[in-house]
Amino acid sequence: MRALIYDPYVDTMGGGERYVLTFALALIKAGCGVDLAWEDDTVVGQALSRFNLDISKIKINPQAHHDLSLSAGLLARYRRTKNYDLVFWVSDGSLPYLFGRKNYLHFQAPFKKIGGNPINNFLKTTRIAKLIFNSQFTASVVKPQLPFVASTVLYPPIDTESFKPGKKENVILSVARFDSPSHAKRQDVLIEAMRKLHQQQKDYQLILAGAIKGEGGEDYLALLRQTAKGLPVEFVPNPDFNELKKLYAKAKIFWHAAGYGIDEKTDPEKVEHFGITTVEAMAAGCVPVVIDKGGQREIITPGTGHLCDSVEKMVETTVDLLNSPADLDRISRQAVERAQNFNQVAFGDKVKELVK
Repeated sequence: MRALIYDPYVDTMGGGERYVLTFALALIKAGCGVDLAWEDDTVVGQALSRFNLDISKIKINPQAHHDLSLSAGLLARYRRTKNYDLVFWVSDGSLPYLFGRKNYLHFQAPFKKIGGNPINNFLKTTRIAKLIFNSQFTASVVKPQLPFVASTVLYPPIDTESFKPGKKENVILSVARFDSPSHAKRQDVLIEAMRKLHQQQKDYQLILAGAIKGEGGEDYLALLRQTAKGLPVEFVPNPDFNELKKLYAKAKIFWHAAGYGIDEKTDPEKVEHFGITTVEAMAAGCVPVVIDKGGQREIITPGTGHLCDSVEKMVETTVDLLNSPADLDRISRQAVERAQNFNQVAFGDKVKELVK
């Protein structure tokens, strides 16, 4: 069996790209040969450094990347995809024409309006075997627009084996891109939360870690540094996988503020679509205290963390936890257990089911 993977955002190396590459590796484990439509093989080294993923068995196919571009035309796409047993395509908010024997369309974002001509879109859906969503939240927004196509939710794969609790320090951690194009991660909100927390807890530090890949990231980071002056806030741009493991291992609390101030009904794309770093943090024994929006609700269950509707509530909850070591330890252990529901084994098993 031969599979083709297409993701227009591979070089950003965000959580969605780890999802796609892990999907490709699961296909290989299930006995498939896999082509990744991309322009060069620099992504092999990037995947290893960023995600600890060895994708050397995936064939990087620059010609496929060219043939699948809009400028190449529909005929080139037909010729490129028709001989594949399986095509896995990451949607950019539109529907593509696909001609593989079995075509899966993956949505990583809750697009409120699927782009394209309605008649053409209907014709395109006849070639799609199944829609794959990264969360129930994403599905709840997209699925009503495509009611006649079969679908499933396949949660992102988390490398829970690599993230382990270590000797905990007085650290609050947030891991999120500084230049997320679709939904701001709101590190500015977390700095203001730290300003309030610092008035009550002088011996705690906030670490803000995350990738900077796109336009405007450096400028935003500089602004954040200026805003955080005088506060115990450390910035870790572009951490590699090993550095991330160390940060998670020593942090007691994990903060996340994506979606703060957003109405998720009117602007669903601007809240957290799932929350990969939240699960990573939980696997390492960090207690999550996050904004109650989007996919975060599917991760955090009673006793495994806290969902908050305001900065004030985040600070209040964090102070209560820091003043109650027994509660902090109990929730930390339950968070580790909860994170296993999203491990790579569970993901691989579901991919095998799709292949069958």
